[in-house]
Amino acid sequence: MSGAPVYAYSFAEGRAAQLPALREVVARMPGILEEWRPAGSRVLLAGIGASGAALASPLHALRAAGVDAERTDCSDQPRPAGGPDVVLALSQSGRSRETTDVVTRFRAAGVPTAALTNAASSPLRDAADTTVSVGDYPDSRVSTVGFVVTYAALGMLTDLITTGDVHGGWAHVAEAVEETLDAEAERLASFAAGPLARGVVDVVASAPQLTTAEAVALLFREGPLVPASAYGTRTYLHGPMDVASPGTSHLVIGGAREAALAAQLTQKPTAVLTVMERTVTPPPGVVAVRVPEGLTPPQRALVEVCVLQDLVARVADARREPVDEVAFAREDTKIAALAEL
Repeated sequence: MSGAPVYAYSFAEGRAAQLPALREVVARMPGILEEWRPAGSRVLLAGIGASGAALASPLHALRAAGVDAERTDCSDQPRPAGGPDVVLALSQSGRSRETTDVVTRFRAAGVPTAALTNAASSPLRDAADTTVSVGDYPDSRVSTVGFVVTYAALGMLTDLITTGDVHGGWAHVAEAVEETLDAEAERLASFAAGPLARGVVDVVASAPQLTTAEAVALLFREGPLVPASAYGTRTYLHGPMDVASPGTSHLVIGGAREAALAAQLTQKPTAVLTVMERTVTPPPGVVAVRVPEGLTPPQRALVEVCVLQDLVARVADARREPVDEVAFAREDTKIAALAEL
């Protein structure tokens, strides 16, 4: 059984601390990542839970640039096969059992392994050939700071792999979050007080924004205990959307195709919130949250996750389900030392 972790922040405190931490990481990490960048043309991205969600949009960005990349939740790799050139593992704590285990097995098979963590020391750091810690930032139980800083570092590393330079938009992500929250607070509050205060939620995103869907669905489940599912748009169109009902709310994230999906959903008596750039016209009958243009898909996903944290907090209040209360003691998910494997 894993020991009960101690968290420095509440969810609200973590949200307040995450943008200052993000600004520090964006200013400090590009040079470190440039020197550390793992080599290889075939990349296996490894992570589970929130870290697994964080891999989705960077994976799409890597593939869009022609990089031979795959993603694993670590449990689907019982033994090394096929041989990537490098395994790149992401873990906020560096203590995820599955991630450390898969890195250990690939390294033993002679595959180079690299890990990106928030924690300065961890079993994953001991397991991998090479590790970079983003800064050992304190975090909350339902992750805020830890997710933001490790995801930002992964996003910048993705830029380095695909273009050789860190995209300048990272310097504006924190500001984009603040501006969007200021502009959209009333709409988020209104949506939180609707059917989502009682029912379930489907979170649907275009392929480049899939990190948003997966991370936000996890926030809803771990925080206010809202049954939440994450889907890519194309998967959702092939059947899951058919259960739209008054008890199911929808968060739809993306562009023109997602706007068309939102319009379809309004044919049913169901609540729909869209998250799209300002250049995309939302259909009538939806609550529309607008994010700034000019960001890369991974940058935009981080803005979306941070903005939708506000919706999660508001829904927790509406449902009277405190985000910081623990539903279950986690067993067999985190390890204290590499010797436990």
